[in-house]
Amino acid sequence: MKFHIITIGCILNRSESQRMRYLLEREGHEYTDNPEEADILIINTCTVKTPSENKTYRLLRDYKDKKIILTGCLIQHQPEKFESYPLVGIYEIDKIVDAVKNLLSGKIVKYLEIKRINKLSIPSIDKYPIKIIPIQEGCLWNCAYCATKLARSLLQSFPPRDIYLEIRDAVKKNLRMIYFTGTDLAAYGIDLGINLADLLYRVREIAGDFYIRVGMANPGIINKFIEKLLDSYDHPRILKFFHIPVQSGSNRVLKSMGRGYTIEEFYELVKKIRKRYYEASLATDIIVGYPTETEEDFKKTLEMIEEIKFDVINLSKFWPRQKTPAFYIKPLKGEIVKDRSRTVKRLFDTTARDRNKIWIGWEGYCIVEDRGRGNSWVCRNYAYKQIIVKNNENLLGKILKVRVENVTAVDLRAKIIDKVEDPYPGILEEKKLY
Repeated sequence: MKFHIITIGCILNRSESQRMRYLLEREGHEYTDNPEEADILIINTCTVKTPSENKTYRLLRDYKDKKIILTGCLIQHQPEKFESYPLVGIYEIDKIVDAVKNLLSGKIVKYLEIKRINKLSIPSIDKYPIKIIPIQEGCLWNCAYCATKLARSLLQSFPPRDIYLEIRDAVKKNLRMIYFTGTDLAAYGIDLGINLADLLYRVREIAGDFYIRVGMANPGIINKFIEKLLDSYDHPRILKFFHIPVQSGSNRVLKSMGRGYTIEEFYELVKKIRKRYYEASLATDIIVGYPTETEEDFKKTLEMIEEIKFDVINLSKFWPRQKTPAFYIKPLKGEIVKDRSRTVKRLFDTTARDRNKIWIGWEGYCIVEDRGRGNSWVCRNYAYKQIIVKNNENLLGKILKVRVENVTAVDLRAKIIDKVEDPYPGILEEKKLY
C-alpha cells in the first residue's frame, strides 16, 4: 500500500507526521511524495486558525475519490465535523497502522481517547539535516481565543533521558539542527519537578556536532526563571533564538485574552534577553483585530513593535474559533482587521530591516538548513538568523563561512567565503557579532 501525508500547521504536527510515517513504513507500507499515487492519504490537520481549517476542507474536496484518514488538532477539537472519516487523535498516533488496516478493509474507526503517550518512544523519519524533538505538549493557560488548548488539553513533559537519546540518535545520523518543539516549552518539566533551563543544561553537554533551537515559550511562565534560562543558553550548542508570543501591546487586550502577564512584564523580559544576547533572534506572535481591540489598543501594539524591533513577527488576523470564549464576542468589521494587519506588516518591514542592518559586514559560520529558490540555499547562524546564499552545488547540511553583504526584513544576503569540510562542534559561535 502506498500512502502520502499532508501536514498542516506547526512543527509539532510535522514531528507527529514523521513518527506516523515511521510506523507505517515499518509495517511494510510505501511512502510516496505524490499524493496522486497514494492508495491512502493522511491529512494531519490544524485548528489554530480558520484558514487552516478551510485548507482541510479544500483537501477533502480535491481528493474526494481517495481513501483518507484525518489526524491532528482539528479532528481532536471538532470530531463531530468529520463523522464519515477515520480519525486518529493526537494522543493515539500509535494507532495509525490499525486505522490504515481497517480502512483498507472498509471499516471506519476513530481513535480519540485522551491519554498519556510518550511520543518519543516512536522513532521518526527525519528530513536532513533537521531533527524535530517534541519535548512536551499541553499548556497551563486558558487563552480566550485558543482552540489548540482544547485539542491538546493534557500537559505532559517527556523524560529528559528520552530527549537525550533522541539527540544521540540525531548525532549518529549527522542531523546537526535539533528543533525542540511543543505546545508551550515554558511549561516543560512542571509535571516533572524541573524546568526548560534544567533540560538545556543536561543536553548541551552531549558529545557531537549539533545545535539546538528552542521553540515557542509563553512569557507568563518563562519570566519566573528567565535568569537561569539565559545562563543555560550560554553554550555554543544552544542557538540564540527566543520565540516569545506577546499577542498585543495593550494590557486591556491581554487581560481580555487571558494571557496572564502585563506588557510591562514583557518589556522587562525582552530587556533581559537583549542585555545578555543583543544579537539574538527574537520572534513573537501578534494577533490584530481581537474583538475588544480599540484604536488606542492597536496604537500601543504599533508602539511596541517600533520600540522592540522584533526579528520575526508571526502576524495573524483574529479568527473566531468554535468552542472558545472569544468565539462569542462580537467581532470587529473585516476591513478594520485587514487594515490593521497591513499596517503591522508595513511597520515590521521597516523595523526588521533596520534591525538586520547590524549584521552587514559580519563574517562567520552558518549551517545550510534547506533549499531556497533556484540556486539559493537557506542557512542559519548561531543567532538563528536566516541567511541566503547562492551556489549551484548541493550544500544541504554543510557548514559555510560567509560574509553578509545586504539585508531584507526577513533575511541576510551573504557571499560564501569558504566551505568547511571538517567542522568542529560549536563552530557556529566562532565568529560572534558582539
